[in-house]
Amino acid sequence: MPRVRFAPSPTGFLHVGGARTALFNWLYARSQGGTFVLRIEDTDQERSTEESYAAILRGMQWLGLDWDEGPQAGGEAGPYLQSERLDIYRGHLATLADGGHVYKCFCSAQDLEDREQAVRDAGGNWEGYDGHCRDLTAEQVAAYEADGKPCAWRLRTPTEGSTFWYDVIVGKREFQNEVLVDRVVFKADGFPTYQFAVVVDDHLMQISHVLRGDDHVSNTPFQILVYNALGWKPPKFGHMPMILGPDKKRLSKRHGATSVEEFRKLGILPAAMLNYLALLGWSPGGSGDEVMDAAAIIKKFSLKKVNSSPAAFDYDKLNHINSEHIKRLSADERLALARPIIAERGWRLDPEWLVAGVADTDSYLARVLGTLGNRFSSLITLPEQIGFFFTDDHFVDQAAWDEHVDTAEAAGLMMALADAIDSGLDLAQAQAAAAFEEVIRTTAEQLDVKAGQLIHPSRVALTGQSRSAGIFEVMELMGARRTVARLRKAADA
Repeated sequence: MPRVRFAPSPTGFLHVGGARTALFNWLYARSQGGTFVLRIEDTDQERSTEESYAAILRGMQWLGLDWDEGPQAGGEAGPYLQSERLDIYRGHLATLADGGHVYKCFCSAQDLEDREQAVRDAGGNWEGYDGHCRDLTAEQVAAYEADGKPCAWRLRTPTEGSTFWYDVIVGKREFQNEVLVDRVVFKADGFPTYQFAVVVDDHLMQISHVLRGDDHVSNTPFQILVYNALGWKPPKFGHMPMILGPDKKRLSKRHGATSVEEFRKLGILPAAMLNYLALLGWSPGGSGDEVMDAAAIIKKFSLKKVNSSPAAFDYDKLNHINSEHIKRLSADERLALARPIIAERGWRLDPEWLVAGVADTDSYLARVLGTLGNRFSSLITLPEQIGFFFTDDHFVDQAAWDEHVDTAEAAGLMMALADAIDSGLDLAQAQAAAAFEEVIRTTAEQLDVKAGQLIHPSRVALTGQSRSAGIFEVMELMGARRTVARLRKAADA
């Protein structure tokens, strides 16, 4: 069974690219009955933070990407934080040193910068590390050490032949060794580099497939050389396509939200986010519905269907998928989503509102949501859709108000309807939608106008919008007393 991993660095929030990588690994593990490992690569001591670490775990949990081994879950291959594995890395560095596969490099960052500038000033191209310390004599090394000059360790890469692998997504990849430089495997501060630690961890954790973004392609040949130097068999590698913005350039903040936390705050459901991320670079095949839950995606997932070409992030499509997920929720699930939205605004059922079968704010909210039906498709726009039920200080579409309410004709019709409701219904009793419909249609006949001439201005006067749930149902939930008050207030405006 496959063992795969997601190994983020805690240097920022969980962004779209990382979340998609985590998802594809999770899907592969779940579809194949394998193991999904979460490992935190926190050897970058300057940039790693506890806040980012917590945000990554929070983002994974929000998406529902549970891990079998890793922080909070444990496992026999731990510890799962690289900062807790330093002795392990040092031991394997010693193995490389004993075999002559690494050498000490005493070049400081300033030394490298100066040599690079000299090459460029002479009209040359700096190809990376120039091998300055590759062939130091024992006496030279001893002299540097006697002066207390700090050193890093670099891998001694071959200068002939090629390094290649068969990528499970894009096929054969090959690099000529002459273009590879001797990269650092252990820094002067005593911490391993990503390039080294990732190899040690993946081997010891028995990772069978390394599935990651194609920005890691250039790292793979060097890592394979580390495997070879340690006498280990590399795992299978698969590099997923880059995620681009709508302008076909690499996705970044200039395009909009890019982190999982931002999308959560924008009202995206975790199931919808997971659904959309799965479609970024993977196709379920066929012409079926792309709106799927996690179980359906797992059932269909295959690495063979992962595309090799870049995927464009479409914010409109994400919002569409999110709206479809909301529409497919049960009444209780929608109610659970709406509760914190109205609680945040302090909205509640006023005891003076008379609605049949409604005893508290929760039951009132459930009735309100019921009138929306599939019009409830966004957590962001929901307050605009239902605010008028809870407060007089609600969203008003000014253009609709000017067209349908703020005219002498509309004012007269609304006042006439308010008088008809006041005299025809008991304002101290709850009234059914049918009772309001009867009053409206009777009043229209008496005024010799079409019912729509009463309904349109009344809808805007009551809700602030030209589109809403059925006007008779709206009046039922608002109650006759509030309906009359709002109609008269609009008429007098």
